[in-house]
Amino acid sequence: MTFINKWDRVTGYVLLVIGGITLWGSVHLSMGTLKHPGPGFFPFLLGFVLVLFSIALISKHWQKDQVPQPFWAGRTWVRPLLGVMILGFYALLVDWVGFLITTFAFLAIWMAVIERLRWRTILSISIGTTVVLYLIFSLFLEVPLPQGFLGI
Repeated sequence: MTFINKWDRVTGYVLLVIGGITLWGSVHLSMGTLKHPGPGFFPFLLGFVLVLFSIALISKHWQKDQVPQPFWAGRTWVRPLLGVMILGFYALLVDWVGFLITTFAFLAIWMAVIERLRWRTILSISIGTTVVLYLIFSLFLEVPLPQGFLGI
């Protein structure tokens, strides 16, 4: 049996802080009503759910570990670091390059580097997800997406 109570509690505390910040930030926005929610309603709801789940995670793993465990054994920290870097590059490039190209590249690189999938799977999922996200946000929700320097 693996004992990882300490690190699950640490994760719970981090998520609790993120949820608290989300709640605090959302109350400064208009909450609106249930029929006509304002811009702060959905972030408030998500922050509240995150706080509840983080408290549940903390309370579930409250007891002390019988055998201390390292947070990341060996080089298991490399893939999470790469994931954060890939996500950061996506956030930096999406306005300049555009939604379609950046989202496709992000998904393809993520699945190649982090998930280590086959290229056929990577291409089909990347294309399909990018098209579905474009249809949802651009056509259905009418959200203006970044077009980038190519105008697409």
